[in-house]
Amino acid sequence: MIAVIGLLGATGLSVAGNAITAIAIPWLVLERTGSPALAGLLAAAALGPLALSTFFGGALIDRWGRRRLSIIADILSALAVAALPILDSTAGLNTALIAVLVALGALFDGPGMAAREALRPDVARHAKIPLERVNAWGEALEGLGNLVAPGIAAIFIALAGATSTLWVTVGMFFGAVLLTWLTVPRDTRHAAPDHYFRSVVEGFRYVWREPVLRGAGLTAMLLIMFVAPFTIVLTAQAQSLGNPGLLGLVMTMFGVGGVLGAVAYGAVATKLRRRPVLVWGLVICGIGIMLFPAGISMAVLAAFVGVAAAPINPITAVLIQERTPERLRGRVIGSVSSLALIAGPIGVSLVGTLLEGTSTSVAFVVMGAGCVLAAVYAAYALRDIEARTGLPGNEFVPDDQAHPDPQCPVRTRRA
Repeated sequence: MIAVIGLLGATGLSVAGNAITAIAIPWLVLERTGSPALAGLLAAAALGPLALSTFFGGALIDRWGRRRLSIIADILSALAVAALPILDSTAGLNTALIAVLVALGALFDGPGMAAREALRPDVARHAKIPLERVNAWGEALEGLGNLVAPGIAAIFIALAGATSTLWVTVGMFFGAVLLTWLTVPRDTRHAAPDHYFRSVVEGFRYVWREPVLRGAGLTAMLLIMFVAPFTIVLTAQAQSLGNPGLLGLVMTMFGVGGVLGAVAYGAVATKLRRRPVLVWGLVICGIGIMLFPAGISMAVLAAFVGVAAAPINPITAVLIQERTPERLRGRVIGSVSSLALIAGPIGVSLVGTLLEGTSTSVAFVVMGAGCVLAAVYAAYALRDIEARTGLPGNEFVPDDQAHPDPQCPVRTRRA
């Protein structure tokens, strides 16, 4: 159980640290330049490196080990963030240098996130806890990290300024390193040496050839494409209503709903069928988002949508972890995660263009319809996801008695 607590604690610290940085950097740029557009551009500068490093970093996870890569990524992320206040107090910071360091930090964040997710089956097996529960707890900790980060950032920015606030992120990254190092068991399996780019291609090819993994990846891609613009549309809605506090309230309630929903799902996950929970979660999210312009309390709707959305990521994570051979786990998680990360900027660009010529009400309906579309696709593509073979806590077939086909991703249970 200590390993589970340590890994999830490291996840929460790392997520909160990144969220604080995402607030402090635009604030810093606005202070120095007074340009909101430039602040937004620098915030977006992390998205490309994050998607690329998540995709290409998966092979490094399988080659170097999940625990080791997680520790290395957090150390390098901490150093990239620490460089900002150090340079600011010595050589001085300009916008180009900030952009480079932000992109560099994102370059390390992607493999770190994928490595921590790849570690979940290991710590779940070690603690004899169902994998659904560990993934749900992980989702709750990520949600909690994102929930508390704005408040922490606001306090430290008010007390010490944006540049000094970045030291809080550095401390969180090193806290994540310490937790992982002290509590997570060392990797017991190491990949055989292989050509790096061949390894990357092998992971993506495996995702595309395995129907459930392909379906999970494309479902996540569709969902993120339509949900990623939510904050932009909500901001436009708050401005049109002359109520800037609405943005913070709705996003807070969405986070609270997500945390509560993830904790609740973790408690009952092993008793529920996955497909109905996933599909209906997507449908409810879509309907809830479409109702935002209908005059119903946005805060209540946001909490409701957060609860409905909470099981989606844990279920997707379990499907990936169960159906992936251990030697490919990092590459497969990296490939699927990169699909979702690529979809975010696409969705933001499309909905941003839509807002230029129409109202926020239409944008909310389009986003909600996209979630329903993802539900329809998931209902078709993820028909065969109820089997719980291969989960930690079940009895595993030893390696020498496993399925003889090396392409078979799921071990069978003993009779």
